[in-house]
Amino acid sequence: MKLNPMRGCALRRPAPGGMILLLTAGAGAAALLAALLSFFIPAGAALFAASGSDSPAGGAPGVGFSRLCSALGFTLLQALLSSLTAMALGVPAAFLTARREFPGRRLLLSLSGIPLCIPPIIIALAFVLFYGRQGYLNTALMRIFRLEEPPVTFLYSLSGVVLAHGLYNFPVVLRTVSRVWERLPASEEEASVLLGASPFRIFRTVTFPHLAGAVLSSSVLVFLYCFFSFVIVLLFGGVGGTTLEVELYLAIRAGFDYRAAGWIAVVETVSALGIVFAYQSIQKKLSEGASGFRNPAKRTAFASRTEKTLAVVFLAAIAVFFLGPLLLVVARSFSFFPGGQYTGRSAASLAAWKTLLFRPAFAPSLFATIGTAAAVAVVSAAAGTFFAVWERVSPRRLLSMLPLAPLAVSSVMLGFGWRLLVPRNSVWMLVCAGSALAWPFAWTQIRAAIDRIPPSVMDAALLLSKSPLEAHARVTLPLAAKGILSGAALVFAISAGDATLPLVLSIPKFENLPLMLYRLVGSYRFAEACACAVLLALLSGFVFFLQDSEGFESPGEE
Repeated sequence: MKLNPMRGCALRRPAPGGMILLLTAGAGAAALLAALLSFFIPAGAALFAASGSDSPAGGAPGVGFSRLCSALGFTLLQALLSSLTAMALGVPAAFLTARREFPGRRLLLSLSGIPLCIPPIIIALAFVLFYGRQGYLNTALMRIFRLEEPPVTFLYSLSGVVLAHGLYNFPVVLRTVSRVWERLPASEEEASVLLGASPFRIFRTVTFPHLAGAVLSSSVLVFLYCFFSFVIVLLFGGVGGTTLEVELYLAIRAGFDYRAAGWIAVVETVSALGIVFAYQSIQKKLSEGASGFRNPAKRTAFASRTEKTLAVVFLAAIAVFFLGPLLLVVARSFSFFPGGQYTGRSAASLAAWKTLLFRPAFAPSLFATIGTAAAVAVVSAAAGTFFAVWERVSPRRLLSMLPLAPLAVSSVMLGFGWRLLVPRNSVWMLVCAGSALAWPFAWTQIRAAIDRIPPSVMDAALLLSKSPLEAHARVTLPLAAKGILSGAALVFAISAGDATLPLVLSIPKFENLPLMLYRLVGSYRFAEACACAVLLALLSGFVFFLQDSEGFESPGEE
């Protein structure tokens, strides 16, 4: 249905007052300026620390070159292997959701929100309970095969980190590739079938060239996420190497070696900038290459019994090894083990929930989580809205680079920069740092909503308004209201589940739910940790109720 530019409140008189327009624009500009300053100044301070003197607390005179190279090599290796794992799982899942109709398809597609809305610390907890040496998988295998030692011991190693990252991020590949795959024209594949080409040859010569950009783009994004991974690597201590993020954290918190931390930040940022530029280039080519594909292809039933069998095995593996650990967290929060945690004898109980809810620190932690996440969401949504409108009014190539800058800087590095600038940390620093990193997520949602406004509506608004500012205030903002709320909700979910910034900033007398969860896991109080994880997941997961039918966009995704 076409929108009538002369209908509705979008162009209805009287116009909003000039003072209200100026105040609205001023609030958005102030939010964007605050987010940018909260990003570039601390990031610059962290990088500048590499040229400073030795540790103010008498730490080591800098990070060793061999240790730095080792950390960089391990970071790149685990990110590469994690990306390949996510791609190996995401591409078959994308085929199923794009071209086949089967029960559970929408559930599989909805997994794309997990990397954004389920905090990494919950994934780490789930994997410890399921894959740990005394986890449920080892317990079951030891009983079935009467083993004396746990057979699954890969978790606290490079393999464990790669598996956790790959399973956690494969929905990113699933969503991006599925969107392109379902819009590929079926005529080329049908012509290849008539010419006698095998299914594998059709995929290799016809389908995959169209999908290559989407596969590579999503894989690079997963690589970037894994490159900056912190909580999962930190909790899976004892791996055969360490990442730059963990080295940076240890240099700040354990050794107080700010010069070493500065050098790590330099190496990390330079490496990430190259990845971000590659991602932007791939995204541009992807949007150009897929610009002609608009109508989704019709989904069909499975082509053969073999295909159906393989699909069932694949979906069962996803359900057991990915959704299983997450569901186990929920079940564990309602369980009680009379004879010990891993005796196998359990009973339903609310003991963990009672212990958690009646902790003296629980209520302050809950309010701190909601308050800081809401503040970050408001600032990020205001900044993202102003920037999205600014792009429309005054398009500049330099502007398009600003939302990509936070992708090249980690939470640990930005927190380090804030510690250098303001030694005594406070909650407002957490809000500023969180907004500096999260506003691009709100911007992608808002920009997608604005892009869906028909050009004819905007042309009419510009023609009947006194200025572009008035046109956007009266037309763009009301029509993009759902995208603005969706962006704010997404930022709320991300901020509410973030344990990295609070851990690095180490704000006195401050604890939110992610910090509480981290400390419960560290003290092996898994029942309470699971209850806290369920509550945190519910708090973050409400974002799904605000998403539109197209789902969430990733930063930089068109």
